[in-house]
Amino acid sequence: MSPSAATAKKQLPQAGLPPEASSAAVEEPKGHPKGLYILFATEMWERFSYYGMRALFVLYLLNYLQFQPADSSAMYKWYMSLACLTPLIGGFLADRFLGLRASVITGAVLMAIGHFLMAFEPLPALYMALAFIIAGNGFFKPSISTLVGKMYRQDDARRDGAFTIFYMGISLGAFMSPILCGWLRQNMGPTPGMGYHYGFAAAGVGMVLSLIIFLVGQKQVLRDVEAAGNLHEIRPQRGDAKAVHLVGSPRQADEAEPGIGGFGGAIVRGLPWVFFTLAAVVPTRFVYLAATGQQAWTDAIMPSIFAIIGAWMGWTLRTIKGAARDKSTIIFVLIAFVILFFMALEQAGNALNVWAEYNTLKTLGPLQLSAEYFQAANPIFGVIFAPLLAVLWTLLSRHGRHVSVAAKMLASMVLMAMAFGAMVASAAAENGTVTQVSLASVPREVRLEELNAGRLRYDPATQQLSVSGVLAPFAVTQALRPTVNGAYMAQVEALDQQARYASEERPVTFQFQNLPEDYVFPLAGPQAEAFAGSWSDANKTVTMRGGLSHTAKAQLVGAGAPPEWRQALSNLAEKSKAARVSGLWLLLSYLLATLGELCLAPVGLSMVTKLAPARFASLFMGAWLISVSVSQYLGGSLGEMWGRVVPSSYFAIFIYTSLAGALVLLILQSPLNRLAREAK
Repeated sequence: MSPSAATAKKQLPQAGLPPEASSAAVEEPKGHPKGLYILFATEMWERFSYYGMRALFVLYLLNYLQFQPADSSAMYKWYMSLACLTPLIGGFLADRFLGLRASVITGAVLMAIGHFLMAFEPLPALYMALAFIIAGNGFFKPSISTLVGKMYRQDDARRDGAFTIFYMGISLGAFMSPILCGWLRQNMGPTPGMGYHYGFAAAGVGMVLSLIIFLVGQKQVLRDVEAAGNLHEIRPQRGDAKAVHLVGSPRQADEAEPGIGGFGGAIVRGLPWVFFTLAAVVPTRFVYLAATGQQAWTDAIMPSIFAIIGAWMGWTLRTIKGAARDKSTIIFVLIAFVILFFMALEQAGNALNVWAEYNTLKTLGPLQLSAEYFQAANPIFGVIFAPLLAVLWTLLSRHGRHVSVAAKMLASMVLMAMAFGAMVASAAAENGTVTQVSLASVPREVRLEELNAGRLRYDPATQQLSVSGVLAPFAVTQALRPTVNGAYMAQVEALDQQARYASEERPVTFQFQNLPEDYVFPLAGPQAEAFAGSWSDANKTVTMRGGLSHTAKAQLVGAGAPPEWRQALSNLAEKSKAARVSGLWLLLSYLLATLGELCLAPVGLSMVTKLAPARFASLFMGAWLISVSVSQYLGGSLGEMWGRVVPSSYFAIFIYTSLAGALVLLILQSPLNRLAREAK
């Protein structure tokens, strides 16, 4: 058969029948099914909502809710890891009960509700919103990716290109959302930079558009799936209603083929037992640490869940036979490297977002930037380079120089190490700038070595307080809190409690007691517009006509610190902004990381649809996506070190992990290629 797609002739299976049952030789299609572009638009708007919310989330926690980095990273890791964990359950339900179409619709509805709930301020609304988004993502994500694969035959050369096009939809949505949601955050709130809830509402609108597009175009998608021979079954539901279920055939032909031997065969036989061992050791270890008080009980939850799911996957692997088991094993071996890669890549929503907000210049030539705008770099680079790589893979394949999935992943690990090399250079430049202010003494309650990663120092001989790099607002808050009088803190808490029931019709008046004579109320004057109340200097009373915002509460707490200490920190934080570095470092890092992502993510999704047994298609897609859950949890756990570790040392962690993964992948190239057989 000629490598030219224009002249190639293939056996096209009839709808619902295996390839060997068809005898009609037809010309291989040149273009892609129309349904691909419907799924492209559906995914684009879903990713718009997802990445718009992600661009704001950590900054919302830090700037609006006044979290410390360790606390914001902890919430971020729980949200992101659970959002990537639920696709495993959603994939299972799609395979066994709901079907792919119903799962996509269910997930879209739940996520739309969640994103709109993010537009409301109270913390209970935030937790409910996260729960809806997490559940909805579980139904939506594995099912829509599997639908893309179902529109192509198993041996269709267009498959990798289709997933690259599909991935461009992700990139377009992820490009638009940080810019729009970031602009709304900066321009639509009560004060500049505080319009978070407008940005969250825009993410909700994006999710509704995603749902509408899929509902309108679902019939075309099903027609294209049927044309590929993958619409196997229509099952009646209760009440005589009928729903289309896209499900796999009971068995694959390659399960009858024998598995390979040698080193590759040893990996196949040993991998399930590795999973079983981890399922026993990991929970035991974490429960022991929690029982002995070395860590919180909550820290044992996710590692134990991951280990138990691993045992489930190990048992599933043992039910697959022959060559099909060899191919399935590849998915789970490569998942380990996907974890390392995404652990680094997903710093974009956490540590790199914090770096963009506080440690990066907000100008790039004539452009004025917000931190969220930098998150648009990764997707726009994806849109630019994804078509080029898609063409490259196709041309190499047609000329007999196919690049295996394992080789592409090796390249992705090297590119990620280079990306964080750029960040280490950036952080070293930032850390090299030292700022000083005069201060008679440091309050005795303060432990400088525990603040700002030890970058805040005091020289008693010269009476100079200094900082290396930038002193961020959260570090100022952390330095002020130990010096605030307990009685004053109690008054702020009492004001907060009473103000929750205040309104324009029923204002609440609160009087502060025993304040210093030089006390200055921090929310009077120019800052009053963000404050739902008024201050009387004469009798030290505040009249509230609404709740006390988290930002206002933090400013009130800081006002209770010793004036000299507070003023020194304020001056130091302002002067240290001179240590901010060029945004070009971040852009270079995102460019290299994006090239690595394009070598891994779209071909990885395609690989799962090609190698997974048909009856486990959505389940294994969920297993592939769960690797991102593990990486989010690990990356978020590392993010809790931010503020306690010098930034250059923090970024270096991801150089080491990426290079270690690249080395192991280099060793495994040959056995993995043998396990793949003819699947390319």
